[in-house]
Amino acid sequence: MSGEVGVRRSARSVAAAVALAVAAATLPLLLSGPGASGATPSGCTPAEVTLSAAVDQAMFTAGTLVRVTVALHNHSPAACSFATGPFSPSFTVTNSAGVTVWGSCWFGGGPAPCAYYLIQRTLAPGATYRERFTWDQRTGHPDLPVPAGRYHLSVTFTGVALRAATSFVLARSRTVTVTVADSGRHYALTVGDLLSVRLVASPLVWTSAVSSNPPVLSALPEMNPVAGLSVFRARAPGAARVTAIGTPACYPQCLMPSRQFLITVSVRSS
Repeated sequence: MSGEVGVRRSARSVAAAVALAVAAATLPLLLSGPGASGATPSGCTPAEVTLSAAVDQAMFTAGTLVRVTVALHNHSPAACSFATGPFSPSFTVTNSAGVTVWGSCWFGGGPAPCAYYLIQRTLAPGATYRERFTWDQRTGHPDLPVPAGRYHLSVTFTGVALRAATSFVLARSRTVTVTVADSGRHYALTVGDLLSVRLVASPLVWTSAVSSNPPVLSALPEMNPVAGLSVFRARAPGAARVTAIGTPACYPQCLMPSRQFLITVSVRSS
């Protein structure tokens, strides 16, 4: 076996499936998984494999999914075995006070019964096994969004004497609103913040505002319900200009000049 095995799993969907298997919870099973044939290799050891956990970004704003990738890589010249199941890999997310807010076999905002079975897998030399998880930033009873702050993720595999950890920040974004009167000004935003450009109370007819650097400051068309309103999200550290052109409604009959709206924006990471 070589290459990579990938599995996508949601803690909520796992817990829902677990409810169907509660009757088997007291009957531990060891099943052969993909890549297992003949004699099972000995269990993976820290000298043979590397365990890692990573999130797809360092900071998440409210309402976005936290995406986690767990990887077990065999860097040795020999195959080894490991086990997966509802609790392997086992993971927990804790807040800055050390309180668990999300983890394996999680359902309805808290820990739930977990089916007790393992699937024995073989990890070939040079192969990587990956599992991917998503978290909606909610916990507790009732299931509510967690506060902003730094959170820590810890992961282990059953029978593998390794632990991987990472951390990330959950930020609650603020909204900065600007109007025609603010043209020429500079604004400092933090990644995740919203910029609302309101060019509605004016005798001019304005084009949609545009960003000169979308990777840093990107437009959110779905949040622009009326003409003259443009909303942007700060995506990454950097600088951008936001511009729009206002034209008199009577043009060309009245021969009034058009007007440019322009602000500059700098975005910092935190």
